[in-house]
Amino acid sequence: MKALSLATAVISTAMLLPPPVLAGETVASQYRLNFDRDVCTAMDMAARFLVDTSRPAGTHGGPAWPWQVDEGPRADNVAGLAALALLEAYRTSGNPAYLAVARRHGDNLVRASSRWSADNLPYKADLELLAQLQRQTGKEIYGRTARLGMKAILSRSPTGADEVRRIWRGRQASAPALLGFDVALAIRAAQVNGYRSYAYQLADAVLASLQQWYRPDRDTRFSLVSAASLAEALRRLDAGHYRGIGDRFRAALLRHQQVNGSWQANETQPSAYAALALAAGTPREREAFRRGIEWLKSTMLRRGGFALYNDYMPEPFVGRIISEVHAEALQALSLACRLR
Repeated sequence: MKALSLATAVISTAMLLPPPVLAGETVASQYRLNFDRDVCTAMDMAARFLVDTSRPAGTHGGPAWPWQVDEGPRADNVAGLAALALLEAYRTSGNPAYLAVARRHGDNLVRASSRWSADNLPYKADLELLAQLQRQTGKEIYGRTARLGMKAILSRSPTGADEVRRIWRGRQASAPALLGFDVALAIRAAQVNGYRSYAYQLADAVLASLQQWYRPDRDTRFSLVSAASLAEALRRLDAGHYRGIGDRFRAALLRHQQVNGSWQANETQPSAYAALALAAGTPREREAFRRGIEWLKSTMLRRGGFALYNDYMPEPFVGRIISEVHAEALQALSLACRLR
């Protein structure tokens, strides 16, 4: 459990459910409804929260999200991940409001694409979104725009190994363990846009440098996020070819799951990605997915958001709500709703 402030320590016990709850954890009363709430209802609440926290952006009205909900300027690298989460929620629920927001971001990308170049690369999640929008709507403009973005990336990095090296130069000083996460986004964008050979090059290059960036003993959080992201990206690309490393990554995820179903000290991001990576696996892996989803669902906040971490303390004594992390939790809930 995170270190608690003095104010947290003196919270009235009347606000808490009687312990022991969830393997001895003390749970604030605001979470009671979460335990019985249907996962699809939870998904809808989380999707509406993401819609409600979007902001107009540029001359065409957005959407955009700040890095931290309700604070600071827009974070352009978040929008693609948020829109992808809403597109998945639409595919699961059929709610047209979710598709409308995802399409507004896609339309903005179409307008912005004239500025893409080797010196001004698009975000990988944006390119995956565009390809998925083309599949969803039949509008070829989205697919053409995504391929323009891929051509800009190839003009900067002609091979997947070149792109992995480029990403590594930006990550190695501050967060080397996130290389796998970054490259997983690139693999997904390349594959869904028809650049399958490039996706294999990306995968082989990042795995060849595994010892450089995969550091579960030194940077467990980001190593788990990378392992889970890559495991799912490799499964989509070629599950048979990458079975060995996929099994290794999933085994690591199983080892690190906590008794309450979460990963890494009750943190939402590694829990969401780990659950997504385990959903299509062995019976043991699917059970870990189920437990992870139950933990995620149980931590939903009053407005429908998900905090960076959650020790079941009442708001505001939980982590900040980060737009990207909330979107990742929504992705996991959408999958769980489809599979129920």
